[in-house]
Amino acid sequence: MQKKEGKSPRAIEIPICPFCDGKVNYTSWVTHKIFQMECKSCGAHWRTGLKEPPEREFYVELTKSMSDGRGRELLNLKLPLEFWRDMIRGRIKI
Repeated sequence: MQKKEGKSPRAIEIPICPFCDGKVNYTSWVTHKIFQMECKSCGAHWRTGLKEPPEREFYVELTKSMSDGRGRELLNLKLPLEFWRDMIRGRIKI
C-alpha cells in the first residue's frame, strides 16, 4: 500500500461507509489481506482478519462505531465481507 501526498488509498472491500456513505480509506496494512480501514466522514473503523483454522475464512470487524455511537451493536463481531456489502447495497437501493 503506497500513500500519495499524505493520503491513504481508497478501500476496495468497503469503498463506501455502510453507515454514512462516506469514503473509506485504508489506514494500515499488516500483511496480505489483513488491514485496517477508516471512514473519514463518520470516524467508523474496521479491520480484517482470518478466522482460526480449520475455517480460515476472511472477516471484517467493526472496531470503532460512528462518532455519534450508531453501529455499536456491531462492534467486535467478526462478520463476513458480504454482510457489509449488503448493508451498503441496502442504503443505495441496488
